[in-house]
Amino acid sequence: MLAVSQTMVTEESLTCLHIQLYHPDQSTQPLFSFLRMKEPYKISVEDPIRLGRDGQSCSFVLNDTRVSRKQLSIQGYRKAGSPNLHFTVQNMSQRSKVMVNGYELGHLERADLQEKALLRFSKYELLIWQEPGEAQERFEVLFEKLNVSPSREMGIDVPCRIAVMDTGVRNCQNGPPMIPEPLESDETLYM
Repeated sequence: MLAVSQTMVTEESLTCLHIQLYHPDQSTQPLFSFLRMKEPYKISVEDPIRLGRDGQSCSFVLNDTRVSRKQLSIQGYRKAGSPNLHFTVQNMSQRSKVMVNGYELGHLERADLQEKALLRFSKYELLIWQEPGEAQERFEVLFEKLNVSPSREMGIDVPCRIAVMDTGVRNCQNGPPMIPEPLESDETLYM
């Protein structure tokens, strides 16, 4: 019979935060070229995940000048009495809003992420879902590119854009709701 060491460290499974990305121009522009797809990043729970176009202040960079320098931040945390990690998202952009499951976040506003969440800003859609794990100090982030808009695939009701022509006939053009892109690519405010 083999003796098992009582001091042997066993590896805990890590919570995995899956971030699936979509942009309608992703096939013609290298928007996600700075992200490793389908290769997990190991992240300390103490470190926020920052997504934006500035490689100095963001841990994950989008190759798009229309994205704010610091677009959003995702932070892991634990709730009292819960063994699972939970996540919150914060809009870091002064110029554009972030939609979380249809709820609009203004600058520096936060929202808890449900087990599955749809984030939208500009023309980007991020479907984020969690695969629970046991570890409390670290988690993984796994980026994947989607070829189809997650809001359409999930059957989320998209508000209609109404265009009234000279004839007075209402034309409805469905498509993912567009959140206005920043007017400037820099958040610096001038007084």
